[in-house]
Amino acid sequence: MKFTTKKILLYILAMVLLGTAVTLIQSTLMGMSAWDALHRNFYEGIPLQYKYVNAASAVLFVGLAYIIEWKKPKWIMFFPILISFFIGAIIDLELTFVPDVSNGAIYINIIYLAIATLSIAVALNIIIYSGFPLPAIDQLCTAMAKRFHLTFGQGKFLGEVLAALGAVVAGELFGFRGEIYYLGFTTIYFILFLGFIIDFVRYPMFRLLGAISKVEMYADDMLKEDINKKNVRKTSRAIIVKDGKILLQFVKGHDLFMLPGGGKEKFETLQHCLKREVLEETGYLIKKLEEKTIVMEYFPDATYENHFYLVKLKSDKIYKNRIKQTEEEIKAKLEHEWVDIKEAITILDEHDSTHEHGNHIQNREFLGIINSL
Repeated sequence: MKFTTKKILLYILAMVLLGTAVTLIQSTLMGMSAWDALHRNFYEGIPLQYKYVNAASAVLFVGLAYIIEWKKPKWIMFFPILISFFIGAIIDLELTFVPDVSNGAIYINIIYLAIATLSIAVALNIIIYSGFPLPAIDQLCTAMAKRFHLTFGQGKFLGEVLAALGAVVAGELFGFRGEIYYLGFTTIYFILFLGFIIDFVRYPMFRLLGAISKVEMYADDMLKEDINKKNVRKTSRAIIVKDGKILLQFVKGHDLFMLPGGGKEKFETLQHCLKREVLEETGYLIKKLEEKTIVMEYFPDATYENHFYLVKLKSDKIYKNRIKQTEEEIKAKLEHEWVDIKEAITILDEHDSTHEHGNHIQNREFLGIINSL
């Protein structure tokens, strides 16, 4: 966890955005997210200000997160409690001046909800980028995601479902059933779509924040003004790491080393492209795709936009019946081997390929790896 002025300011902004999102949601007639409904039932049932409700629940959520991940208690585990107190204080403050639109036109309520949704997605991705501790709720969702091998967005979905059940239990505990436990359209909307929106926003957010490296490679004697912008081809490439080793592909017929992956087809996402290419070339199923680096290759006739992803295997099983190599790949005789990370980097940097474009391809993979790990 590296402290920089930029990250600290972004982190504070993220906390404000989260507090503002809760305030906006509470000011509509559309119900609340499951977590907010849970807190609101305690807020009304005890009653307590949000800064105290948030801090108290944070103690429970952080404790559960550490138990789920089976981690030893550390001083840093108390940080989310302070964060939750800060977010609660923002909510208490903003509730005093943010206009309540619950009696207003439906389109205004929808605008409030849309702004709140975007604020949450942006805030959580800023926090992930900064590397600082997540709020207690999101620590619990992250712990569940890691335990059950899910994405952060999927862990968030699971957390929303559990929180909705908690809101009902809390409402019954306090004998408080106001506004159907404060659950409503927003609850269902967040359960179904919030995780997807968080994952969807992550890519442009990380690009904007500079979390995804971008490297440029020019063909001999090419200048920036010579870049071919009409013929742009996109590819996805997998950096698959397991036990300190990388899955390296040796194209025996071309005497060159490279990473699994290939070109994106029409109407296909880069992520789907990568899953398909890795499965067809190696027989492995992959998960948790995290884009790390973009290597741009500029040639007079075309521009190649190579997206490098750090991924994990779903299992060690190789599905041989799902390997579908092209005729060209079969002729090239693809071989796969798990190679120590340092050794793989050395091979890509030093192997003198006899293929016309071999050294260029290896250099591209070399740049993709060293800028991603």
